Amino acid sequence: MAMDFEAQHQRMATKEKPVFHAVLSFRPGEVLDDKMLVELGEKYIEKMGLSDTQYAFVKHTNKRHLHVHVVANRVDNHGGPTAKGLVVERSMKVAGELTKEYGLQADEGKRLEMINKDAVHEPDLKRYRIYEAIREVLPRCRGMSDLEGALREKGVETRYRIDERTGERQGVSFRLENRSFKGSLVDKEYSLGRLEWRLVQQQRLWQDSELRKGREKELVLRLKGSMKLQEPELSKGRELRLTLERSLRREKIVPEDDELKGRLRLDGRKEVLKSDDLKEEQEPRLKQGPRLRL
Repeated sequence: MAMDFEAQHQRMATKEKPVFHAVLSFRPGEVLDDKMLVELGEKYIEKMGLSDTQYAFVKHTNKRHLHVHVVANRVDNHGGPTAKGLVVERSMKVAGELTKEYGLQADEGKRLEMINKDAVHEPDLKRYRIYEAIREVLPRCRGMSDLEGALREKGVETRYRIDERTGERQGVSFRLENRSFKGSLVDKEYSLGRLEWRLVQQQRLWQDSELRKGREKELVLRLKGSMKLQEPELSKGRELRLTLERSLRREKIVPEDDELKGRLRLDGRKEVLKSDDLKEEQEPRLKQGPRLRL
């Protein structure tokens, strides 16, 4: 078979990476007979535009999940190219269509570690590098300007399609070296609309977190000032902690699952009060003063 593939490759000897390779992978527990696998394989070949060339299916059962390797010549029977364009993108779309058509279990998204990047066509390789860059920096961004700056450090430029009439942004694309891709072609989650929505959510979460930290700090200072703790009274840490917890819950800063467990610094002392250190049998109980009510 290898000799047949190479003979056909000579009809277009300048074609780089003349062998197409894909894997039709099924979820653990899915069982399909050989007839069904061949039918799926041929439909995949047809939708990928590889019908007019040599191809072969190789079934593997050496792992928990059934999978079939699809190998095809990227030079057709007339000496022209096959599988032109963004092959990976088209392959994912075809796999999704066949999954729905045959009622198979859907995959859980991109798994970049499963991709043999040495066998990926140059445009697709650039697209995956953009995808990896966005995936890495996006969680720490709170706006499109943050995302632009973080991607620029990785060599990826962000460009917008502007509505000439309104001046508003209508779309986004990302460019790496000599290749540019619309955001939705990098990943459906990276269209302009979806990116802006996610960044708004991340900005709100950050603001809520900062507000909560500020209110907690304010309440701690109020509590410390009102109680006017003296040095000998530090053994009342249990009462102070419980009073502080009730105060924070009243302000709806912490939930009822005791989120304040941990360490509190009081009056700049290096000593810390921990919930597991404040058991009554370990601390002499001094005369209690009046409890603070906020």
